[in-house]
Amino acid sequence: MFEWVNRYFSYTILENKPSQIAAFLAFVLMAILFKGILAPLILRLISKIFIRKIKSDKNVLSSFILFTQKSIKRFLVFLFFYIALQQLNFPQSWNLAPRNEFGLHFLLNKSYQVFLIVLFTLFVLRVINFWGLYFQEKARLTESRMDDHLIPYLKEVSKVLTVLVIFIFTLSNILNFNVNAIITGLGIGGLAVALAGKETLENLFASFTIFLDKPFITGDLVRVDNITGRVEKVGFRTTRIRTIERSIVTLPNKTMVDKPVDNLTNRVTWRAMFELDLTYQTPMPVLKAIRDEIYDYLHQHTRTDQNSQVFFSEFGSHALKIQIYYFVVTNDFFDFMRVKDEINFKIHEIVTRNGAEFAFPTQTVFVKNDEPKKPEST
Repeated sequence: MFEWVNRYFSYTILENKPSQIAAFLAFVLMAILFKGILAPLILRLISKIFIRKIKSDKNVLSSFILFTQKSIKRFLVFLFFYIALQQLNFPQSWNLAPRNEFGLHFLLNKSYQVFLIVLFTLFVLRVINFWGLYFQEKARLTESRMDDHLIPYLKEVSKVLTVLVIFIFTLSNILNFNVNAIITGLGIGGLAVALAGKETLENLFASFTIFLDKPFITGDLVRVDNITGRVEKVGFRTTRIRTIERSIVTLPNKTMVDKPVDNLTNRVTWRAMFELDLTYQTPMPVLKAIRDEIYDYLHQHTRTDQNSQVFFSEFGSHALKIQIYYFVVTNDFFDFMRVKDEINFKIHEIVTRNGAEFAFPTQTVFVKNDEPKKPEST
């Protein structure tokens, strides 16, 4: 029996002992069987570390687990496989360089580590996305719109800083690069990269300007470059606007800083200005009555201010023109359109009730016949 045990432990596969192979298989089995158990446990632990009151909101905890579970599972599976591979040795007959010297073994080991870092980075970004969305939903319930503007921006800043820190860590500790020497040695190459990314840098600095000066915030109705819509997101490079036509327009932040931006949310009134064309057959007393009735109606309307004006402005080429100005007290465009709709119907009623008619472009052509009349025959 002892001979069989000795023979078993002396048996190798590619110069790996049975204990090494058993350890390899054990870690692979753990990766397959326990990923569904370990992932939720680790996520619960992370949640309790960062949010002490997580127990009071079980819906948030379950949502967090569902949102990030796939990422942590991928990370854990690859981690176990990486640990499993560390249990095996390459055969000495292959004459491979040691792990700490450049060669196949070195490249495989560094590739495993870099890929592990990439999976970890994706998991962290997934966590940042979840909490960013969570706090955005919380911000929508508050009266202040400043947090709606601030949270998406902080989410993007957190993601960029996370990637930057992990990238520097990978260069320095995994790939063993001298980061200081790389930064110092950029020289002309760094200048070329900076010039190539000039527009990106300009848009980045413009995003800081928007954030600090606050010419507009998320949710504001703005007009820029003949585009009118609500600001949905201010990112590092672009600002996303939902137009009145419900389409999405993405503008560079530099444009939002350099071009005049009319923040329509800050206005307290919306102006309506148009001409009313009545036919030349309208008697002057009727024209005056129409003008006065419209003027009185606009001044008595509860949604207009006292700056409303109505004038018999000119004798047009085809109509008598009444110029109408009024201001609706609101900062909402669609509310303004509803009030304007109501006023337009009333103006139409006033005109028709007074027996007047709306004019449309017409021309009167007079034909002169200069031919002499022929004498009548007898």
